[in-house]
Amino acid sequence: MTSPMPQPPLIPDLAEQAPPGPLLLAFSGGLDSSLLLHLLVEAGLGPRLRVVHINHQLQANSADWAAHCEQIVAGLALPCRVVTVTVDKDKGIEAGARQARYQALFADAQRDAATVITAHHRDDQAETLLLRLLRGAGVQGLAAMRALDKRQGITVWRPLLELPRSALERCARELGLHWQEDPSNQDQSLRRNYLRHSILPALRQRWRGADEILARTARHMGDASELLDERAQEDAGACGVSAQRFPLAGLAALRPARQRNLLRWWLHGQGASAPSAAVLAELLALQDAAEDSQARVEWGSWAVRLFRRALYLLPREALAPWQGTLSWPQGAPPPSLPSWQLSPTAGEGAVSLMRPPGDLTLRPFTGGTRMLRNGMHQRIKELWRAAGVPPWQRHQWPLLYRGETLVSVPLVGLADGEEAASCEEWFLLPPPR
Repeated sequence: MTSPMPQPPLIPDLAEQAPPGPLLLAFSGGLDSSLLLHLLVEAGLGPRLRVVHINHQLQANSADWAAHCEQIVAGLALPCRVVTVTVDKDKGIEAGARQARYQALFADAQRDAATVITAHHRDDQAETLLLRLLRGAGVQGLAAMRALDKRQGITVWRPLLELPRSALERCARELGLHWQEDPSNQDQSLRRNYLRHSILPALRQRWRGADEILARTARHMGDASELLDERAQEDAGACGVSAQRFPLAGLAALRPARQRNLLRWWLHGQGASAPSAAVLAELLALQDAAEDSQARVEWGSWAVRLFRRALYLLPREALAPWQGTLSWPQGAPPPSLPSWQLSPTAGEGAVSLMRPPGDLTLRPFTGGTRMLRNGMHQRIKELWRAAGVPPWQRHQWPLLYRGETLVSVPLVGLADGEEAASCEEWFLLPPPR
């Protein structure tokens, strides 16, 4: 009897496509990620691969599902980590679960600069495009997902994106793989499921190849988005826009469409969720705010603050003032602050802080705080204002005391009587995005 011909690999060049460095697979235990796990191992990427399962705690059997995932991964002798998250249902179950999932994945990936791998496929792409179209998304939103993307400084790789789910299911059955079916996938009260089970089947009946047509549209939008990004980069250079600061002075020279494009590009580059048209209009209206205005615009978990005719983007929780007192004994590592981090090395957005010798105490800033400097008791508020420190940062940075005497202030320097030569230079690093 003639043996059946071996099937060609589903993705022949998977190993060549893989980005360099560590790889982190988001593993749900469903069909798509189960097949992708198998393909990655078969492609020889196992030594670079570790696996994370996110337990959203949305199903009664979520713990059993997590145990199943651990068992599958253990059978392949790969490292597996289960991360349990709490979903903010006020944002909607779908949006809340997605945000919690990516926060956990990106936090894990940052430990070793790993590429996050997801099992999105062509059907997912079609659903995503339709969802964003129905939300009134612009070109960047309609570009939907890309096979290789960058989010919050983390590379995201979607190797299955060009393949239909039918091909994945056929391959998984031929390989004899076992996977879990998420019962929530049948709940058509969720928008994506409604598109999946009611709308897309009707489109496929009327238009052959509807999924490929929608995926092709997403690719066209991706090309257009790249062109808009190039124009935004040119405008950013002309306007003096940086990652930390968006000056408003140069916007007036741009047409309204380019103003909106530049602002969207800046927000996206800093990892912010896309603002609605109304929020974008509020942000652009800040051009007309008073010279000394400290207005803010908030949406989702993000806030933009206006200070000295420039915009600053922050996570909303990063605006909270620091309160309390912390000890920093001589020779001990620095204490942990709620927002900013003390580090011996500089990084992006770092602020210098000189540490005099001795046992010190860290205390928060208050409006009347003064330091003996140049023979005068100078108000820290005025020194920071002259240095251009935004008001919210003034209430997050620590002041260094020896006993009851203020001896060092971030960005300002040392009190009279303190010798720079005997100090250590430390750096305050801003909250991660």
